[in-house]
Amino acid sequence: MIRRIPLIPLQAAIYNVLKPPIYIDGVPVYDNVPKKATLPYITLGAFTCRTNGAKRVDIADVSIQVQIWSTYSGKKQVNEIANDVMTILTSVPLDLSADNFKVMEQGCDMFESFPEETYGYHGVITFTVKIQNLGG
Repeated sequence: MIRRIPLIPLQAAIYNVLKPPIYIDGVPVYDNVPKKATLPYITLGAFTCRTNGAKRVDIADVSIQVQIWSTYSGKKQVNEIANDVMTILTSVPLDLSADNFKVMEQGCDMFESFPEETYGYHGVITFTVKIQNLGG
C-alpha cells in the first residue's frame, strides 16, 4: 500500500467550507495573507499527520490548526468567530473524494485564545480528522 499525506485536499476542503459568503460572511480565509489584508481573518496553521492503519489500510489521524486573527482588544470577536468555525467544522462533512480520500471522523480537539503582544487577539482551534487513503 502506497501511503499518502492528505494535507492539500484537507486544506482545500476546510477552505471551501469556511470561505465567505458561504458560511462565515466577512471573515476571509487565507493560505497566504495578502499585504493589504484587513483583520479579522482566518489562516490554516500547523499540521500533523500520524499513520493509524493496518498493513493494507492507509488511515491517518490528522490535526490542523485553524487560526483566527483580530485587532479587537477583547476576546469577544475571536470567540464569536471561533464558535462559528467550530460549528461549521463539526457539522459540515468534508469531501476529499476527488483525491481518493475519505473522511471517517472530524471534530475539534480544543480552542485557545490569547492577547497578541502588540494588538488584538489570536485564537487557535485544533481541528482533528481521521482520513482513509482509498488509493491513487
